[in-house]
Amino acid sequence: MAARFYVSLPQDLVEDILSRLPVKSLIRFKCVSKACHALITSSQFTKSHFQRASSQNPKVLVLIHHGESPFDVVKSEALVLSQNHVGHGHDGGFEFKEVDVGFSLSSTSNIGRVLYTRLASCNGLVCVEFFDEYKDRYGYLVWNPSTRSNRNIPRSTRFGRNLYWNCYSFGFGYDYSTDDYKILRSYYYKKIPMLQFEIFSLKSFTWRKINLDKDDNIAISIRSKVPMKSYNTYFNGAIYWVVEPKLILMKPSIIYFDLVEEIFHEVPFPEPVSYLTKQTYSTSLWELVILGEYLYLSECIGQDFNNFSIQLWVMKESWTCTRFATIPYCNTCLRPIFVSNNNSEILMLHTNDYDGVIGVELIMYNLKENTNTTIFKPKPAFDSDPDPLIEVATYVESLYSLDCN
Repeated sequence: MAARFYVSLPQDLVEDILSRLPVKSLIRFKCVSKACHALITSSQFTKSHFQRASSQNPKVLVLIHHGESPFDVVKSEALVLSQNHVGHGHDGGFEFKEVDVGFSLSSTSNIGRVLYTRLASCNGLVCVEFFDEYKDRYGYLVWNPSTRSNRNIPRSTRFGRNLYWNCYSFGFGYDYSTDDYKILRSYYYKKIPMLQFEIFSLKSFTWRKINLDKDDNIAISIRSKVPMKSYNTYFNGAIYWVVEPKLILMKPSIIYFDLVEEIFHEVPFPEPVSYLTKQTYSTSLWELVILGEYLYLSECIGQDFNNFSIQLWVMKESWTCTRFATIPYCNTCLRPIFVSNNNSEILMLHTNDYDGVIGVELIMYNLKENTNTTIFKPKPAFDSDPDPLIEVATYVESLYSLDCN
């Protein structure tokens, strides 16, 4: 009988090795022993694993919608794109994998038929917004694509089904002070132009209204403006979005909601960035995106329809704004998804709507060579069908739990 040798490794070395493994492997290793289970499920290990995973290029979740239009989806499916190396081959080094999301993309139990979805992500968790235009209902679900766990969010009845209310935007983020995930969404009252906000706490599992002080200057300013996008951007404990005044030729601004203090802040639009003037035509496609470690402002603008470009501005300390890249117009204003670790390439969504949410293909733009390559374009189920539409969100593999209690 062959001799057996056992080697005892230092605990910190074991943790370091395990923190480099994908979530799928770690889930299996939880069954090895009670010690492994305790380590892998600990909050400290979850945090260190996420920090290491965050240093890599994120994964790209792609929802593919088949149907006659964005508001008449017949079938939906999901893919995950992961990039193990940059700029290698015609596919940019991406691997494509179909995923079973673990829930229905075409319907949810609390709103009925779904006509389209929107996505937001934070700490490896993805918040999915479902909307049924026929019933004028919204539903939400929070999902960890790595562990496949998900939680349905109860439907808010505060603004209900009312022809005078319109849901404009939603955001999803993390409150580090209470270890809680929150959903923020804004509503616009049509009869009396006015923004209202409500927030959902995953820890308390309830919706509540955000009260704005009528005498507060920031609240007055926010109420008189309209969000530029239907989705917001989470960055460093706050949810950001660009808003515009209702008066033409007035400069937009950036507002953000601090998830810890639960108060709004407003900052002026960066001076170097253009906006609608008599001399400059703008599509009004400004949006805030997270590329790497910084918040970026993306702007599609030009002197006329034949002279568009996408300007990317990186925003750093004290709201200083520096031009990062200029990308030529490609028959549409491309929406940035992520920038490679060496800042040489940008993955972008070829959009086909004003809001920039829905697209038809993913394009990799090489900043050094000024070239673009189609990375992914879904095919219709039948030749006579229209091209499928896609929505995307980036996420980092994580072990974070959906149970905040």
